[in-house]
Amino acid sequence: MNTTKMISYGAVVGLIGFVFSGPIGFLLVLLTRPQPQWVNASVFVSNYHWIQTLPYFLGFFLVTGVMMVVVGHFLDARDNASTRFSLLIGVALTSVFAALVMFNYICQTTYVHNLATHYVADHDFAIAAFSMSNPLSLCWAIEMWAYAVLGVAMLLMYGYYRHNKNVQWLLLLNAIVSILSPILTIIDVNWVLTTSGLISYFAWNVLMIVLMIAIYRHTKSPSEINNYR
Repeated sequence: MNTTKMISYGAVVGLIGFVFSGPIGFLLVLLTRPQPQWVNASVFVSNYHWIQTLPYFLGFFLVTGVMMVVVGHFLDARDNASTRFSLLIGVALTSVFAALVMFNYICQTTYVHNLATHYVADHDFAIAAFSMSNPLSLCWAIEMWAYAVLGVAMLLMYGYYRHNKNVQWLLLLNAIVSILSPILTIIDVNWVLTTSGLISYFAWNVLMIVLMIAIYRHTKSPSEINNYR
């Protein structure tokens, strides 16, 4: 496959993931079968519905898309050794991100789902530990660190876009926001499900949507492609 097309396709797949697993998925759950603020596992189970797992299923598009984007940049930078080295590290970090986030998505779509649908009191500890309805769950800590890793991985594409300052600024801004997230989580993980945390979540999704669009638009400028290799 042409490497520029790989980047283009990856940006589209990532865009679908960010739009539908993010704002649209969140609003769909909010308007149909929302979870109340976390109290305990039994309250979670009494309000559980399979539709709450839909954003996580759609998140697999997000993971696939960013993997395609980062790997595509590495393959396309074939004539620039320093940029290619940075992008190779980016590929490794994106693989770490993918493993961590897919673990979270599998937990929500399969493990927690089955704990809730086949609920007994013995499941309480596991539900509290892994459900992302609980801000104190292990999965939220993993999620915040995983996206920090992705922010750094994508920042390593910075040199590839040395002739495109707009994309460079978006990559830098994404890295800053992504790194701040686990720092705030270390201070108090409860912030992720507060009003400010949800606003930050939507703002970051908008940022990533804009970034995916900017990367896609770049791939549609054939006359400039060679400047980025």
